[in-house]
Amino acid sequence: MNVHCPLCYHESYTVVYKDVPQCPDVDIVRCSNCGHQYTLLKKDIDMDNLYADEVYKVVENRDSIFDKILNREYRGVIGKLNTLRGRKGTLLDFGSGKGKFGSLAKEDGWQVKGVETSPERAAYSRSVYGLEIHTGFYNGGNIFHEYFDVLTLFHVLEHLPDPKPLLTELIKNNIREDGLVVIEVPNINSLQSRIIKDKWIHLDVPRHVNHFTPGRLELFLREIGLEPLKKTFYSFHLGVLGMVDTFLKLLGYKGNIIYELKNKKSKTLLVKIALLLPFAILLEWIASAMGRGSVIRMILRRKTGSGG
Repeated sequence: MNVHCPLCYHESYTVVYKDVPQCPDVDIVRCSNCGHQYTLLKKDIDMDNLYADEVYKVVENRDSIFDKILNREYRGVIGKLNTLRGRKGTLLDFGSGKGKFGSLAKEDGWQVKGVETSPERAAYSRSVYGLEIHTGFYNGGNIFHEYFDVLTLFHVLEHLPDPKPLLTELIKNNIREDGLVVIEVPNINSLQSRIIKDKWIHLDVPRHVNHFTPGRLELFLREIGLEPLKKTFYSFHLGVLGMVDTFLKLLGYKGNIIYELKNKKSKTLLVKIALLLPFAILLEWIASAMGRGSVIRMILRRKTGSGG
């Protein structure tokens, strides 16, 4: 059970959502000191099985609709890194999953290595994409005996019960001064979140501990010596599909749209998605332009001389 805010360690809070439907044993609360929103566990949970369900199961989904969407989105991020740096370099993908982003960066000419705690996902990255992956929890220090030009963390920070010391140590000991850092997390201030509230797909409790707003995320990252360069709020695979999921839930849908698309499931669901997609694209685009898209994606630079 957690008893304090993951960012400032203050123990006083107010309840935002009580007994979240995805997991009734947790509340979403807001820290009374720093305003950060986080998952409050009301009883101990089985950590060993936390990522053992069907959503996180390793499946072969290359050439699925979901995979094609990921390819396009991640190539856009790689293009921005190429523009900001002006040349290819070394990249450390922390929380690399099955290696999709790393494989695309490698294909583009980057020298890529990854860190992934799941042995199954790490094995997939090695066998399918030929990536060098460190398996295990990060306990500090230099991982690969080198310093990288870019560090990427896609949907990692929301999972960490104590993100500040881990991220500080990771950057200090593995990233070059003036290196770039890419952070992406769900946006608790998104339009979808405001519409569907405690049924929002990206709450994903109890796996997601932190629920960032753009302002709180930026303040946190500045505190550890990172300077924001670019901030965007648009994601097709999480944003537009999340908006479709929001529409479907308003109509009574109780499934997981991302899981079903990954596993090439229901044709009926595909028809519903096709009908809702134009409205979801428009609404999510408008929301993103207003800073209310479903994700916060930031590209930051490590400040020269910053030690965390």
